[in-house]
Amino acid sequence: MMSATIRDRCMSEVSPHLSENRRKIYQQLGLLEYLQHRQLLQVGELPLHCELYPAQPNDPWILFIPGIGTYSELYCEMLHKLSLCGFNCLSIDLPGHGYSGGSRGNYRLETLIPQLSQLLDQLEQEHSGPIGVFGCSIGSRIGLALAEQDPRVRALMCHTLFVNEVPPDMLHQFGWQALSFNRWFMPWAEVDFRSFIDIDNLLNHNPMGEFARVDERLVWQYPISTLDSVYNARSRITEAELEIPSAIIVGERDEVLTPSYTRRLIRNSRQPFDLFEIEGGCHMLPFEHIDTTVETVADWFQCQHGFEPAKV
Repeated sequence: MMSATIRDRCMSEVSPHLSENRRKIYQQLGLLEYLQHRQLLQVGELPLHCELYPAQPNDPWILFIPGIGTYSELYCEMLHKLSLCGFNCLSIDLPGHGYSGGSRGNYRLETLIPQLSQLLDQLEQEHSGPIGVFGCSIGSRIGLALAEQDPRVRALMCHTLFVNEVPPDMLHQFGWQALSFNRWFMPWAEVDFRSFIDIDNLLNHNPMGEFARVDERLVWQYPISTLDSVYNARSRITEAELEIPSAIIVGERDEVLTPSYTRRLIRNSRQPFDLFEIEGGCHMLPFEHIDTTVETVADWFQCQHGFEPAKV
């Protein structure tokens, strides 16, 4: 464990250079004003790239886990606005994603969770209070796995959620089973997730849509073993409570993980979840309904014990 706190290490890190083209794109999208508030650090030997959007030193901490293919930098507006609500927001680039080290798209849930726990070790040096986790899409499933294994996670917010024990439909169930089967015979074969998610439709109303199509830091292809480790991971929430407050936020028109599936998951779960359906929202809430997402997430965390912003 390193002696310097995350804040100390962030202050000593040098921001990665944004290419002129990337800088121009972010300027056109109005994102540079949010990126200037981030502080950067790298953790571990891989290393894992992390971005901190700081609030006050004594304010609570939230660990953010991005969605499939994406990385922290893209969520800058949401993370900065969440920090203004009184939360120190620490976001990670998963191994092989964004600015993190590792082969592109290559990680295993069973080895990722210990890496995230090591990050919580360092957060404990910074903050004596509870730590919250906010996951986006596949990041929610990773966040749930972390919460199930690490008791230091004291609140869990999921932007959509799935578990293997409650598949959305037979097609998903068959696809997940196929991943498990193929992992034994060709674990390093890659699957382009655009083959099972309609990315063009998701990006249709997203201001970052055109940039996403040429962004070399996005991950589109994953080893079968990576996808299998997440989609076929076992969860205990259908059998027992986590004993921490948990919530799911979903767009009322989400076409990837629908509100009806989310309600069925909650009915089949022993773990209680607060459910927030965002009017007019689709799957890309953190990019298309930023203010509503921030308000919903911040209000919910602030209602949980220990997550009230520190008094100035």
